[in-house]
Amino acid sequence: MFFGFQLTLGLMMAFYGFSVMKNPRVWGDQGRRAVKAENFEEYCRQNGQFFLKAGCVVAVIGALDALVTLDALLYALLYIFGLAFAFYPLTRWCKQNEGFSWPWPHVQSEKKRIKELRREQEEQQNEEKGEK
Repeated sequence: MFFGFQLTLGLMMAFYGFSVMKNPRVWGDQGRRAVKAENFEEYCRQNGQFFLKAGCVVAVIGALDALVTLDALLYALLYIFGLAFAFYPLTRWCKQNEGFSWPWPHVQSEKKRIKELRREQEEQQNEEKGEK
């Protein structure tokens, strides 16, 4: 019975990915601040391709599950390799155009940010003392 949900979810992901590839406004403001403005449409297209490919993998697994009983190893292999191949072009594109391979923004903890600011202030004070 699980295959019906999996097949539906996969087809919905594939449709969503296809619609994002054709019309970036479907994506909304997700990731707009993390990506340069001139690259946003291409970023949406790459994310759309990811959802399209991942949705197809999930739908194929759901369809195969409906036809044949699959064991856990086949599930793991299909998910791991299928999603890895679907996600690789997005990370490569982000690395080339944005300078980092993780397509979502990284949030720095408050403690680390304060430590970094203190260190920078100490370095500036040391430089000022050295100049005087």
